[in-house]
Amino acid sequence: MQTAAEAAIVDATAVHLGIDLLRHREATTISLGKDVRVEVDAASPDRSVVVEACARQGRLKGAQLRKVAQDILKLALLQEGSESKSIERFIVFASTEAEQSVKGWVREAAERFGIRFLVVDVPQELRDSILTAQSRQVMVNVDQVADDVGVPSEADQ
Repeated sequence: MQTAAEAAIVDATAVHLGIDLLRHREATTISLGKDVRVEVDAASPDRSVVVEACARQGRLKGAQLRKVAQDILKLALLQEGSESKSIERFIVFASTEAEQSVKGWVREAAERFGIRFLVVDVPQELRDSILTAQSRQVMVNVDQVADDVGVPSEADQ
């Protein structure tokens, strides 16, 4: 499910941006030095655009928010590790509610590091499949994970 969702998000992003985005390992593994490599979900052939995909439908919870924060750090490192060219870096969501749930220091970090958020439309059938998969997932210690990334729990709001 995750692979199909990421593929659909990447495809929709490529159409939205009007560019080719590659998903194979050679294109998405980027070396930053002798022993440091970063993997992204997709990249343009010249690696001037990189994409991380977030399939979550609805508000991000716990580990999903932590994953977005880690993606922001990874994408910030990519720009710092780039010798000369500017890299357009995107975190692409398949849900407006997911994108809008990134708040506080996590959103501020994305803005300061020049990482753009984008929301793309995915087919309703895929959206329904993602929702079905999400309903089967059990989140443990959601409030603790949210506290770790500075997001108030539902009880705090």
